Amino acid sequence: MINPEFKRNLWLQFSLHRLIAMPAVLGLVFFTLSMAGSNFPGGIPLDSVALILFGGIVCLWGTRSASNAVIDEIRDKTWDQQRMSALDPWTMTWGKLFGATAFNWYGGIICLAIFAITAVTNAHSMTISGALTLVALGILMHASTIALNLHLMRSDIRAVQRGGIAWAVVVITVMFAPPFRSHFDTSVTWWGASYAYGPFLLSSMVFLAALGVFAAWRSMNSALQIATIPWAWPLGCCLLAAYIAGFADGASLLWVGLLLAMAMTYAALFTEENDIALWQRIVARLKTGNWQGFLRNLPIWPSSLALGFCFALLLLFNHNQMPPFNLPPDFSYSSLLALTLALMLLRDSCVYLFFAFSGKGKRAGATTILYLAIIDGLLPFMAHFMGSEVLARFFMPIQFGNAWLMLGIAVAHAVLAIALLGWRWRQRALKDDSN
Repeated sequence: MINPEFKRNLWLQFSLHRLIAMPAVLGLVFFTLSMAGSNFPGGIPLDSVALILFGGIVCLWGTRSASNAVIDEIRDKTWDQQRMSALDPWTMTWGKLFGATAFNWYGGIICLAIFAITAVTNAHSMTISGALTLVALGILMHASTIALNLHLMRSDIRAVQRGGIAWAVVVITVMFAPPFRSHFDTSVTWWGASYAYGPFLLSSMVFLAALGVFAAWRSMNSALQIATIPWAWPLGCCLLAAYIAGFADGASLLWVGLLLAMAMTYAALFTEENDIALWQRIVARLKTGNWQGFLRNLPIWPSSLALGFCFALLLLFNHNQMPPFNLPPDFSYSSLLALTLALMLLRDSCVYLFFAFSGKGKRAGATTILYLAIIDGLLPFMAHFMGSEVLARFFMPIQFGNAWLMLGIAVAHAVLAIALLGWRWRQRALKDDSN
């Protein structure tokens, strides 16, 4: 249980001053609020105050601490020493996850103790499941921050080095966090069964926290340069799709899976290493039939790209599943729409690799976004404005209702992008061979 990474973080987090200051400050706050509540009835109940302080200390401050556990290694250029450590990725993961946030959990446990005492002795406004949900939310935010920082640490994104990922996680959580206090008398329908709101919210948060810890462990493997087969990324996509589709009784499971696979492919494509040296190693292993080496060198985005095509093909033969979004009034839905979207995803991936293989990999993301915005947005708009509907359909096929025309143009886009990528590959491969 106690490993060197966890011990190291404990030494960094605790001092005699901090050990005394945290309970002293919290005790002073609770005593003051208790006195104020006695003299001014109608204030915030003490158990609610305890959970609010828990959210501030663990969820907000703790997320910042979890982020610093990786950022400090990058800034101090000591991550190479971590790679030479004998600790395995799982030990390193939970050593940072709970060690770097130990001081925050120290204050959080005090808040939970005050919550339990006040909830038992007085009429409480919050439930035990609400408190446990906050605990799971804290673990989810810490694990997500560590996973994102570890994944992005090689991409030279300035927001990572400046600790912006922690604030991004906090903002996203605040935007999408469900209410903890309201709707406790209501129920949630999930996969056709009815569940009480509080226990369902707690179960959901535990599930998401487990996914977050799992993602942190997989990112730690990559950060320590331990080659793994990319099965976890598509598995996470399937689990999230099953969870989200449950709110619609699974009526749009395949569509949710396709859209999630597309989103995860774009996210990984723009944040992973995709230089030509990496893909030369992958192709070399493929030519020699070294399938294990091929899979161990493969980035994670091709796995979700392949998963997207699987969902698209399943939708092609399943006409009962409809998209979980409203289509334009003049758009006649076709099951070919899913395959068209998958082909557009393939086209965009080839465009990104085309620029990534140019030798200016750091600009590949921005250049790809610029050209895709021109192809998918500016050029169709100009063609439509000039009255050339045929040209507008060629640039953006999915905005029109002719299903086979839509699919044919998407195939043309994908073939053209693959041809350009092949040209770039031969050009760079010949250049490297001549050197």
